[in-house]
Amino acid sequence: MIVVATTLAAFAMDRRDTYAAWLYTAEEVIASHDDVRFFAAVQVDTRGTAPFVPLLEELADLPVHVDYWSYSLDDGRTEVTTLNRQRHLTMGENLCSDYATGEGASHLLFCAADCAPPGDVLPKLVEVDAPVAAAHVSTYCLDGDRDAGYAFPHHAGPFTAACVLLRRDAFKQLKWRYDPDLGMTDDPAMAFDVLHKFGQHPITRRDCLAQHYPMSIGAIETRGHDMQVHR
Repeated sequence: MIVVATTLAAFAMDRRDTYAAWLYTAEEVIASHDDVRFFAAVQVDTRGTAPFVPLLEELADLPVHVDYWSYSLDDGRTEVTTLNRQRHLTMGENLCSDYATGEGASHLLFCAADCAPPGDVLPKLVEVDAPVAAAHVSTYCLDGDRDAGYAFPHHAGPFTAACVLLRRDAFKQLKWRYDPDLGMTDDPAMAFDVLHKFGQHPITRRDCLAQHYPMSIGAIETRGHDMQVHR
């Protein structure tokens, strides 16, 4: 069984592209594998789950098992910023891993809510058979070393976690984190840990193309969302 999961805060709910892109190809993804479940970890403030109703309704319409958990972390912030969002983001990412662990999933496909995976993402990334295998997302301009040994275009090294498949041995042992001392957000920290735990870089399959919305992005503060935290 494979869990397809995301995490998001309420500010992302102002546009369907930023809260539901991960579901745009859900029918194809479901058809591509015998047992697929969908899960969302939503970060709530004093409004509770009310801002997330459109997302939860879309999930409920899927013809497979779906779940969501809500979580909150009050560290005193009054708005979401590039500097303060990492601890909140990684908490949600770790809840996705915890859910997949408890459900007995063989793999976890983690997608950013604003990133649409290709319909054949599961067979393509399962075929890689690596602890961590990612789709290629051109928005992030990441391109590691080309390696031999696979029958498809790929690279090993820097990757984006916007559309990434973690094998069970990986998501059980690796925690989503960030490291301000080394200047690492969640993606490079995961790449660092994969290398040191499993002795290999994450593999990005370059013929497995995921679409980020919008195509070009800057810092979270520049994307036009209302970043206020309701207290």
